[in-house]
Amino acid sequence: MRSEALVVGGGPAGSTVARLLAKDHDVMMAEEHSSPGEPMHCAGLVTRRGVPKFAEHSILGLVRGVRFHSPLGYVLSLEARGSRACVIDRRQFDSILFHKAVDAGASPLVNAQARAVHDLGNVTRTDIRFEGQLRQLTAGIVVGADGHRSVCRRCARLPAPKHMLSGIQVDLKEVDIDPEYVEVYFGRSVAPGFFAWAIPAGDRTRVGLCTWDAANPPAVYLKKLLTRREFARSKKVSTAAGRVPIGPGRSAVSGRIVLVGDAACHAKPLSGGGVYTAVRGGELCAEASSAFLKGQGTLESYDRLCRDEFGRELSRAFRVRKVFLNLTDKKLDKALRIFGEPKVKKLLEEKGDIDYPASLASAVLKVAPRLAQFSPQIIESLL
Repeated sequence: MRSEALVVGGGPAGSTVARLLAKDHDVMMAEEHSSPGEPMHCAGLVTRRGVPKFAEHSILGLVRGVRFHSPLGYVLSLEARGSRACVIDRRQFDSILFHKAVDAGASPLVNAQARAVHDLGNVTRTDIRFEGQLRQLTAGIVVGADGHRSVCRRCARLPAPKHMLSGIQVDLKEVDIDPEYVEVYFGRSVAPGFFAWAIPAGDRTRVGLCTWDAANPPAVYLKKLLTRREFARSKKVSTAAGRVPIGPGRSAVSGRIVLVGDAACHAKPLSGGGVYTAVRGGELCAEASSAFLKGQGTLESYDRLCRDEFGRELSRAFRVRKVFLNLTDKKLDKALRIFGEPKVKKLLEEKGDIDYPASLASAVLKVAPRLAQFSPQIIESLL
């Protein structure tokens, strides 16, 4: 089987690349599961820019505020004038994007698992387990959109993520929280190395957490989180677990293999969210890949496009994450209280952007220079 481009993975990143490339090229798309969006690993909190117009009916609700819960009891509440984010049904969202790619002309293979990718110089060969047999697919390029365990990344010998977060989430009914607010919980005993959340999602609430370098599995911390008053009378509907790779390398391209989404470690270091960078990265990958296949550009131009669009933000956010990791619960409480000061709070409410949170770092530090006490060397690099 031969094509100009083989996209490995049918999530938001892979489906976006396949849909756009299929307009001018012969594209195959290999998805390892029987249905796109299965199993579900995502909290589904995104900005509008991460949701294409044709997928807007996957939106379950809008969010206009967030409450940050300090480990010592302080609560910082931020509220925007309008909605700053939306909550999507990830299964429906992924399905819409996948079928849009098929409608555009991409040839789908489901239950097709990539086992190895070989860059032969002038072409690629991918070993795929499909319909009980190992088949070989030949393509001009391979787009690796195969998630945190990316076979494409390993075969291309591209850098692994700097940090791999471990997460778990449950969908609950009958939860006592504000339907327009996201709740975020911090603390080394709550979610070491990251944070916990409660996100309103229609008639359900998604409650979960991620950890990094933790002493116990995520499920241990989630069990403790669910003893909080607001979850005490809730009913569990479903459970999901997964991993989030953060901290990308310098390049997502090796020869004729290019990575997108979680395979490229493009999840946001401060929130763990990856839908926006998956969709936008998919668009940029399609642009660079199409130019390459037409003999009008290089695949390496994709790195530059990503760096200009969100790569610098990811780098800055990872430096901010290093500050966060060094904070004791007491210092984190103190930092949140500084963020709650009127001038700082106003800036965050008016300018905050969950897709580009680190871009606000220098402005926040100018308004609240006392934040520099927490990690002078790293914070100086953000100015």
